[in-house]
Amino acid sequence: MKKRVRKIANFFAFNLLFFALYLNFIHKDQQNTPAADATLQPKAAAFSGTVLVEHPEKYLAQKN
Repeated sequence: MKKRVRKIANFFAFNLLFFALYLNFIHKDQQNTPAADATLQPKAAAFSGTVLVEHPEKYLAQKN
């Protein structure tokens, strides 16, 4: 009986693994088709890291 339960548990675990791989790779890739991406605008990054300043002397004068 334990052998049968172990076989059934392994079967479900194996199927769950492949279902997770399917959701992670195959299902995600179908949504990102080139035709669907052509209509979307590219999103700008929320924070680019550095910002250029037009008049840096204004900020340097405040420090001195």
